[in-house]
Amino acid sequence: MTAVPSPATWFSLRRAVPGDFDAYMDAFESVAAEGRWMGAEAPIDRAGRRAGFDRSLAGVDSVLFLAEAGGRIVGAGYAGLSGGTAELGMFVVAGHRAGGVGRALLEAVIDWARSVGAHKVSLAAWPTNHAAIGLYARYGFRVEGTRRRHYRRRSGALWDSVVMGLVLDQSSEGGPGPASTRVPRPAIVVPDGGLAADGVVLREWHRADGPALVALVDDAENRRWLPNLPDPYTPDDADEYIAGARVALTEGTAVTLAIVVSGSVAGSILLGVRNHQRGEIGYWVGAPARGRGAATAATRALCAFGFASLGLRRIELNAAVGNVASRRVAEKAGFELEGVRRGGQIVGGVPTDLALYGLLAPPAGAPAA
Repeated sequence: MTAVPSPATWFSLRRAVPGDFDAYMDAFESVAAEGRWMGAEAPIDRAGRRAGFDRSLAGVDSVLFLAEAGGRIVGAGYAGLSGGTAELGMFVVAGHRAGGVGRALLEAVIDWARSVGAHKVSLAAWPTNHAAIGLYARYGFRVEGTRRRHYRRRSGALWDSVVMGLVLDQSSEGGPGPASTRVPRPAIVVPDGGLAADGVVLREWHRADGPALVALVDDAENRRWLPNLPDPYTPDDADEYIAGARVALTEGTAVTLAIVVSGSVAGSILLGVRNHQRGEIGYWVGAPARGRGAATAATRALCAFGFASLGLRRIELNAAVGNVASRRVAEKAGFELEGVRRGGQIVGGVPTDLALYGLLAPPAGAPAA
């Protein structure tokens, strides 16, 4: 594969050659030293990795693609074939992310996997690597599980990892036992600009939103009504929430978005996808945005998205009977009260009655609420 400039950006992509080893390892070690993105930790045993590098150049069972910019290696995508599965690893050097390098490397590895007859591409990512998980999901990878406390770091800590896979062979027979009738849900894709309506924007949560999330969540009103809220709510809790939102998008099970008002994060809204085209919505806003219509606008916008883009036919909403503000939001957004679930939820250690609301999809041809 010759170096071909990307039509969209400033880098080129090519197969590695023997003389690349030192420059490749410099780039690899710079990312490992960040301690956040890959399993390897600095300092790297370069001599121990030489055999793997040479193997990626020599045979059909492995490959190494390099991205170059300004004469420097700024990213790499590598895969090894074992039993028909291509195990993928990838990195992009700091300062060169979010510019298309990762997309180009991923496409190259997937094309290579197809060319050597792989039936699947598999990978593992830290659950906090939101950007990577989102990229893989856009190319059809699905979350297949979480390895709990699987990797021992040099510090002694045990880290989880998210396992993802892209099935290339959809036609071969399955087994053993009866074939699964479960159809995986497609990843939920939120428009790049988010969902905008009535002065609010709903967008995906970003890792950088963590401090704002901590500040907004940890107040008395939220603690009064939100179940299972850690006390205190820490940056680690925020990071786990944001990572979970990303994983749920890739699994197609829920869409959790930040409510943004005047450029600042004001709250959060979640639409869980259930069976039989049914969804369940929940929301909260921080003190600065309460009473300004943000929750109502957000609820209307996400329900419209659920009906139009996710094919839902019914969305449910549960609010504590005593949560007058939340119930007012539901009613303003068009939900109808259908009953009360006695002791439906534990809030602050107390069984709490829930008012059950429902909203049906608009008739065909009619606009969503």
